Amino acid sequence: MKRRVLALALAALAGSALAADEPRLRRSDPWVAPEARFRSAEPPAEGAALDAQALAKLKRRFDAADAQRSGAISRAQAERAGLGFVARHFEQIDRRASGSISFEDLQRYLAERERVR
Repeated sequence: MKRRVLALALAALAGSALAADEPRLRRSDPWVAPEARFRSAEPPAEGAALDAQALAKLKRRFDAADAQRSGAISRAQAERAGLGFVARHFEQIDRRASGSISFEDLQRYLAERERVR
């Protein structure tokens, strides 16, 4: 109980940084009932909201792979970043055969694949 109170007090003092971690703290707290440990405050995303979340996550990973901050990545950078789908389909995404792709190139390829389905 003391640990939970301390965590909440620290969250109140630290503001949003620790408050955002509160669900993670709740998961590891043995004093919280198991059924409450993994309950999310927000309902799971669906439809367009889920698509937006997935695209935002892909953009963050793409930007992390872009070490030079040039706005484009190579196949090797995609592989190192764990973007296996991008690395496997690199030739189809890189229509100009320039050896690098932008995030817009990737979005265009994904949209075309979606239309085909």
